[in-house]
Amino acid sequence: MNEMFQNALPVLKRLEEKGYKAYFVGGCVRDHLLDRPIKDIDIASSARPEDVQRIFPKTIPVGIEHGTVIVRHESVSYEVTTFRKEDEYRDYRRPSKVWFVDDLKEDLSRRDFTFNAMALDTSFQLIDHFGGREDLKREQIRTVGDPNLRFSEDPLRIMRACRFMSVYNMTIEAETKRAIKDQAYLLRRISTERIAIEFIKLLQGVQAGIALKFMKESSVLDHMPTMMQEKQNGQFMDFDWNDLESDEQRWTAILLLSDVSDVRGFLKIWKLPNHMIKKVGELMSAYRITSWSKMDLYRFGLETALSSITLKSAIEKKDYAEEIAQLEQRYSEIPITSRKDIPLDGKEILEITQRKPGIWLGKLLEEMEKKIVEGELALSSSVLKDWVKRWER
Repeated sequence: MNEMFQNALPVLKRLEEKGYKAYFVGGCVRDHLLDRPIKDIDIASSARPEDVQRIFPKTIPVGIEHGTVIVRHESVSYEVTTFRKEDEYRDYRRPSKVWFVDDLKEDLSRRDFTFNAMALDTSFQLIDHFGGREDLKREQIRTVGDPNLRFSEDPLRIMRACRFMSVYNMTIEAETKRAIKDQAYLLRRISTERIAIEFIKLLQGVQAGIALKFMKESSVLDHMPTMMQEKQNGQFMDFDWNDLESDEQRWTAILLLSDVSDVRGFLKIWKLPNHMIKKVGELMSAYRITSWSKMDLYRFGLETALSSITLKSAIEKKDYAEEIAQLEQRYSEIPITSRKDIPLDGKEILEITQRKPGIWLGKLLEEMEKKIVEGELALSSSVLKDWVKRWER
């Protein structure tokens, strides 16, 4: 059995020793059955939050009103949530009220998809009331109960279904698929930040193109924070998203494959952090360079240059190995990585020229920097001082 389960097992057994039921639930069970890496362990129990706090010496009441307490065991945090049933979701995110219950099945029945509604007991026996294991075998995504109800409770589940389609290479069961098409408009009620988190995880999946095609066909794309239309039909699906290595590459690919006129405005609507917007902007500019000079490489850096070539290779479906080798060689010939590497600063230049600071100084430094990068000036203090003395005023 997975080491993470073994490490968490004492928490479950301690709850059982005190007369309560306790199970591993949710994503950890799903990923265990799929033989995928387990990110974290979630525990469901009949113990009330106050019982959990009484039983364990180290706890954090993170969501105690909804029944969740973090238990610290052997320096690891485990979320222990009391079995519960829920009232309606008035804010399309959280239930307006929860009731603690003693029945595991009733607790699992409120979850989104069947493969997330399974549990393991302390003997690692599977409890599967809704056919989650069979759905995993069929590689299909199906909601627990009425899909229209599940999606109307929290429309972000639509994005989660699309994300699972991409990451787990699954199809969506027919009734669930129809509900997604019918309820897609509800995504407009969900915060951009929540949608963006699911969307970037989707783009990281092995079948991102297929998921994007489904999102287009089911009108999900029409209800995203800002509408995305492909430049050419089928580009999202034909593009090999697995070639990309970073989130800035993925966002840039979306822009390049979409009919977006205002790049910065598009990224702002998605509420991306400023550092990401800056990286995407740089990558877009680098992508447009057709012939890289040493000054281009110096300005953008080798990492951004190679990242743009990776994008170009994926979009054009061409091998740019030779160009990559040339860029790496050309970059290695550049003697500096920034102006700080130049052994002559503005103060020294003012002493040499006996002039007052002004616009001319910036122009001199810029020209000197360019000549050093392009190999026209040696990176030598004496050589640079002589050049400064000869510089046209």
